[in-house]
Amino acid sequence: MRNRVLIYAEALDVAAEGAVWYARQIGGGVFEALHVPGPRSDTGIHARWFDYTGGEPRLDVRPAGTDPTAAVLGEIERLRAEGDDVVVTVVLPEQFRKRSLVAAAQRSQFRLKLRLLVEPRVVVADVPAVTSERHPEGRVPERLVVRMLADAVDEGARQAAGYVQGLGVPDVRAVHFGERSWDEVDLGLPVDDAPSATKLGDAVLAYVRGLTTEEGTAVNIILPERIRENMRYLRGRRALAIKRLLLFEPHVILSSVPYRA
Repeated sequence: MRNRVLIYAEALDVAAEGAVWYARQIGGGVFEALHVPGPRSDTGIHARWFDYTGGEPRLDVRPAGTDPTAAVLGEIERLRAEGDDVVVTVVLPEQFRKRSLVAAAQRSQFRLKLRLLVEPRVVVADVPAVTSERHPEGRVPERLVVRMLADAVDEGARQAAGYVQGLGVPDVRAVHFGERSWDEVDLGLPVDDAPSATKLGDAVLAYVRGLTTEEGTAVNIILPERIRENMRYLRGRRALAIKRLLLFEPHVILSSVPYRA
């Protein structure tokens, strides 16, 4: 499995700064970047992006009036055409002024994420930031750890494990909460057995914060996400609950690896 990485950047802000760092970690230093101007876009983003990244990669700025979803899908198709073993990770930096699930659901990127979840060989990675700063702060993590949440060994877990193994990140593991009835060799990843709590959310938060308390560490949480064939956008409740829980959690990146059930 080969991973190609595409950032869709609405602005060059703190979230985009984190997204560029993350894309370099999982893309072997190589990725693509796309921008579609909107009503409040920074007209100087092309030059500022060049200064920030040193020109690699070039920011592909489309003409005003371009449909963002169509532009992203077009880039995905171009990258997937490189081979049947290519998976495209679409990295979406999302910056919020405050923690608000209502505001997050109203963003255009929310609709884009829903659309991308039904695209074959696409993984959607959220890189959020909660801040009022409009420009990069000059601070990025020093270390990325990848943790895949594994409830059972099924087709979705196997697909997600294959994706994780292809990221090229040294510290990758699965994590299971509660009693485990399967062996880690069934998944192909080392497994952390985390204690279960009365609420799964409490256990997930405790585990994640145990990693992010280490200074300079960012955690990429990989979520196998079930998409039902007969209901295009119906998703697993467990994955949705965890995403709501972690969306505004500092130093956490959320990646959805969809599979059809």
